[in-house]
Amino acid sequence: MARRLLVAAVLLLLGLAWLLRPAVVSTDTGSRLLVLLRWQSGRIQFVNSVTGRPVSIGFRVGTLFDHFAMSTDPGTEEYYTDGLYAMNDVVTKQSTDTLRFCSINGIHLALGFHDLEVRDGCLEVKLLWTTCSGGSCM
Repeated sequence: MARRLLVAAVLLLLGLAWLLRPAVVSTDTGSRLLVLLRWQSGRIQFVNSVTGRPVSIGFRVGTLFDHFAMSTDPGTEEYYTDGLYAMNDVVTKQSTDTLRFCSINGIHLALGFHDLEVRDGCLEVKLLWTTCSGGSCM
Protein backbone atom coordinates (compact mmCIF):
# COMPACT_ATOMS: atom_id res chain seq x y z
CA MET A 1 0.00 0.00 0.00
CA ALA A 2 2.79 2.43 0.93
CA ARG A 3 4.55 1.71 -2.38
CA ARG A 4 1.40 2.55 -4.36
CA LEU A 5 1.03 5.82 -2.48
CA LEU A 6 4.66 6.69 -3.20
CA VAL A 7 4.24 5.93 -6.91
CA ALA A 8 1.04 8.00 -7.00
CA ALA A 9 2.77 10.91 -5.24
CA VAL A 10 5.72 10.79 -7.65
CA LEU A 11 3.38 10.70 -10.66
CA LEU A 12 1.40 13.63 -9.24
CA LEU A 13 4.57 15.67 -8.72
CA LEU A 14 5.78 14.89 -12.25
CA GLY A 15 2.39 15.91 -13.63
CA LEU A 16 2.49 19.20 -11.74
CA ALA A 17 6.06 19.85 -12.88
CA TRP A 18 4.95 19.30 -16.48
CA LEU A 19 1.83 21.47 -16.09
CA LEU A 20 3.31 24.43 -14.21
CA ARG A 21 5.52 26.97 -15.95
CA PRO A 22 7.10 29.25 -13.35
CA ALA A 23 8.50 32.49 -14.73
CA VAL A 24 10.33 35.50 -13.37
CA VAL A 25 9.22 38.95 -14.47
CA SER A 26 11.83 41.68 -14.12
CA THR A 27 11.29 45.39 -14.58
CA ASP A 28 13.35 48.44 -13.75
CA THR A 29 11.66 48.48 -10.33
CA GLY A 30 12.15 44.82 -9.32
CA SER A 31 11.32 41.19 -9.98
CA ARG A 32 8.56 38.79 -9.10
CA LEU A 33 7.68 35.16 -9.62
CA LEU A 34 4.68 34.18 -11.75
CA VAL A 35 3.13 30.74 -11.90
CA LEU A 36 1.80 29.98 -15.36
CA LEU A 37 0.08 26.96 -16.84
CA ARG A 38 1.17 25.37 -20.12
CA TRP A 39 -1.98 26.13 -22.09
CA GLN A 40 -2.26 29.79 -21.09
CA SER A 41 -1.69 32.61 -23.51
CA GLY A 42 -0.21 36.05 -23.33
CA ARG A 43 -0.29 39.38 -25.11
CA ILE A 44 2.17 42.25 -25.11
CA GLN A 45 0.95 45.64 -26.30
CA PHE A 46 2.98 48.80 -26.80
CA VAL A 47 3.24 51.82 -29.07
CA ASN A 48 6.17 51.83 -31.49
CA SER A 49 8.19 54.89 -30.55
CA VAL A 50 9.25 55.59 -34.17
CA THR A 51 5.93 55.16 -36.00
CA GLY A 52 3.67 56.09 -33.07
CA ARG A 53 1.40 53.15 -33.93
CA PRO A 54 0.20 50.34 -31.61
CA VAL A 55 1.78 46.88 -31.76
CA SER A 56 0.23 43.75 -30.29
CA ILE A 57 2.06 40.43 -29.95
CA GLY A 58 0.11 37.36 -28.91
CA PHE A 59 1.74 34.08 -27.88
CA ARG A 60 1.17 30.82 -26.07
CA VAL A 61 2.82 29.37 -22.98
CA GLY A 62 3.99 25.84 -23.73
CA THR A 63 7.34 24.30 -23.03
CA LEU A 64 8.53 27.72 -24.25
CA PHE A 65 6.83 30.91 -25.37
CA ASP A 66 5.66 30.07 -28.88
CA HIS A 67 2.91 30.45 -31.49
CA PHE A 68 3.61 34.17 -31.81
CA ALA A 69 1.31 36.43 -33.84
CA MET A 70 2.05 40.11 -34.30
CA SER A 71 -0.41 42.73 -35.44
CA THR A 72 0.19 46.34 -36.31
CA ASP A 73 -0.41 48.74 -39.18
CA PRO A 74 1.35 48.21 -42.56
CA GLY A 75 3.78 51.10 -42.00
CA THR A 76 5.00 49.74 -38.67
CA GLU A 77 5.31 46.24 -40.12
CA GLU A 78 7.45 47.67 -42.90
CA TYR A 79 9.56 49.49 -40.29
CA TYR A 80 10.31 46.12 -38.62
CA THR A 81 10.83 44.11 -41.83
CA ASP A 82 12.04 46.67 -44.40
CA GLY A 83 9.18 45.30 -46.49
CA LEU A 84 11.19 42.16 -47.27
CA TYR A 85 8.92 39.54 -45.69
CA ALA A 86 5.57 39.03 -44.02
CA MET A 87 6.21 39.44 -40.30
CA ASN A 88 3.82 36.70 -39.10
CA ASP A 89 5.39 34.15 -41.43
CA VAL A 90 8.58 34.56 -39.41
CA VAL A 91 7.32 35.09 -35.84
CA THR A 92 4.94 32.11 -35.84
CA LYS A 93 7.96 29.79 -36.19
CA GLN A 94 9.84 31.32 -33.26
CA SER A 95 10.09 29.98 -29.71
CA THR A 96 12.02 31.31 -26.74
CA ASP A 97 12.27 31.06 -22.98
CA THR A 98 12.74 34.82 -22.56
CA LEU A 99 10.76 37.86 -23.69
CA ARG A 100 12.41 41.30 -23.52
CA PHE A 101 10.80 44.63 -24.37
CA CYS A 102 11.62 48.26 -23.69
CA SER A 103 9.43 51.25 -24.48
CA ILE A 104 9.36 54.91 -23.62
CA ASN A 105 5.62 54.89 -24.32
CA GLY A 106 4.77 51.97 -21.99
CA ILE A 107 4.17 48.25 -22.24
CA HIS A 108 1.13 46.24 -21.20
CA LEU A 109 1.63 42.51 -20.57
CA ALA A 110 -1.31 40.17 -20.06
CA LEU A 111 0.06 36.73 -19.26
CA GLY A 112 -2.14 33.97 -17.92
CA PHE A 113 -3.82 35.36 -14.80
CA HIS A 114 -1.43 38.33 -14.58
CA ASP A 115 -1.54 41.91 -15.92
CA LEU A 116 1.50 44.18 -15.76
CA GLU A 117 2.15 47.75 -16.89
CA VAL A 118 5.56 49.31 -17.41
CA ARG A 119 5.93 53.01 -18.18
CA ASP A 120 9.13 54.29 -19.79
CA GLY A 121 11.20 51.21 -19.04
CA CYS A 122 11.97 47.60 -19.78
CA LEU A 123 10.27 44.30 -19.08
CA GLU A 124 11.73 40.79 -19.16
CA VAL A 125 9.85 37.52 -18.65
CA LYS A 126 11.98 34.39 -18.29
CA LEU A 127 10.54 30.91 -18.05
CA LEU A 128 12.25 28.70 -15.49
CA TRP A 129 12.86 24.97 -15.96
CA THR A 130 13.91 25.18 -19.64
CA THR A 131 16.92 23.85 -21.52
CA CYS A 132 17.50 26.99 -23.57
CA SER A 133 20.73 28.92 -23.32
CA GLY A 134 20.47 32.70 -23.15
CA GLY A 135 16.95 32.78 -24.60
CA SER A 136 18.03 30.94 -27.75
CA CYS A 137 15.88 27.88 -28.41
CA MET A 138 15.92 25.91 -31.59
